[in-house]
Amino acid sequence: MTDKKLQEPMHIFISLLALIDLSLSSSVIPKALTILWFDCNTITIAGCLTQTYVLYTMLGLQSSLFALMSFDRYVAICHPLRHSTIMSRSFMVKSVAIIASRSLLLTCPLTVLVARLCYGNVNIIYHSYCDYVEVMKLACGDLTPVIIYMVFLVCIYQGGDNSLIFFSYVQILRVVSMLKSPQARWRFLNTCSSHAILLLLFYMSSSIPFYLFICAPDSPLYVKTIVEVLSLFLLPMINPIVYGAKTKEIQEGLRRLYWRTVLL
Repeated sequence: MTDKKLQEPMHIFISLLALIDLSLSSSVIPKALTILWFDCNTITIAGCLTQTYVLYTMLGLQSSLFALMSFDRYVAICHPLRHSTIMSRSFMVKSVAIIASRSLLLTCPLTVLVARLCYGNVNIIYHSYCDYVEVMKLACGDLTPVIIYMVFLVCIYQGGDNSLIFFSYVQILRVVSMLKSPQARWRFLNTCSSHAILLLLFYMSSSIPFYLFICAPDSPLYVKTIVEVLSLFLLPMINPIVYGAKTKEIQEGLRRLYWRTVLL
């Protein structure tokens, strides 16, 4: 925000990703630390639902932001002369407002449906944070409406966002394959490397818990807990490291910030 040389669309997307990572970690880490440090392993119903709402909202917003970042790379490589026109400030504001509103609004009905379920006497969640699936396991009523809406959310987020990501990278690879110079190919692919690495880490962190749930349901509880917690802790920590190491402009911006701080 303070560096005028870091005002390109991708830099703004990176800053938004950092805010999402902070919100995602902040929704899980404080409660996990109170459990580990103080053995405070209780939570109110309102607190549990609030945690799940923030968690799923941030995950949906992160997925949509990755799709926007892939579209920005597509425009930058396939339509470089029109990049500043297409990825204008107006488009940036509208697109970010749309994906933020979509995540905030689409997660609300799921929270309401889970809150209206009937629960029995068992109120133990074998996890370090609240999750809709874990909360639903405690319910006694009909889960069909909740399951249908969760499938709808998966189709909206995974279907829509992944389609845009797939389209963008297919077009990028098509343009790069037409280049004759190996140096030019490497230069264009290098502009997408940071985003591609984060996408790989994002889908790995999402798929490993799902794989354990489907293919290894009898695996020890501590294995499931460690995998799911690390999937939420490591990715927000790795994201800024990857972009800081791969993006030259950010490296130079950090150097300018460091020298301004030293001189003050």
